[in-house]
Amino acid sequence: MTSGGRRAVLIRAARIWACPLWWAVKRSGMSATVALDVDRWLDCIGSQALLELDRYARFAYLAGALPEFRTLVHYRLRPAHPVLRFVLRTLYRPESTLTLDAERIGPGLFIQHGVGTIVTAESIGEYCWINQQVTIGHDARGRPTLGDHVRVGAGAVVLGPITLHDNATVGANATVIHDVAAGVTVVAPLARPLAGSQDE
Repeated sequence: MTSGGRRAVLIRAARIWACPLWWAVKRSGMSATVALDVDRWLDCIGSQALLELDRYARFAYLAGALPEFRTLVHYRLRPAHPVLRFVLRTLYRPESTLTLDAERIGPGLFIQHGVGTIVTAESIGEYCWINQQVTIGHDARGRPTLGDHVRVGAGAVVLGPITLHDNATVGANATVIHDVAAGVTVVAPLARPLAGSQDE
């Protein structure tokens, strides 16, 4: 069987498997937001073959293939009944090392990899991008707010009642404890040789 044939079989299986999850999304009133999430994830992934699928098939593929996406879907299902949410989390397991906790997460949040990532924010705007091993969390004074189109690179730490304004970028492994203005990129220090070290 060709790779295209295998993909077609997997998509058909995913369409069946994901039906209860999609039903819950529609009943929760979050289908429009989840549809925007789906479009954003496919734009970020950049696969033409997936873009050619219908919307439900796209959702089914992402739900089946990416536990980070399932974690976001479970966040969107907060309006659902707790018993239904428990059943769905059992059937459609989220990424176990990814935490999403915010009063509001705008549509289009993309989580690349998402392993070892903890997000505890006041709110997250539209079309943000968060990488793996990121900590967005609180201190004794409060927790961060992210504007729209904010990007947080792998290993970054964002702490306290600060704001990452629209289009701000936090580079990999940077630690941020102050506001970042709109459109500004902050980065960690570049690696440099230790004083007194010698080439072998």
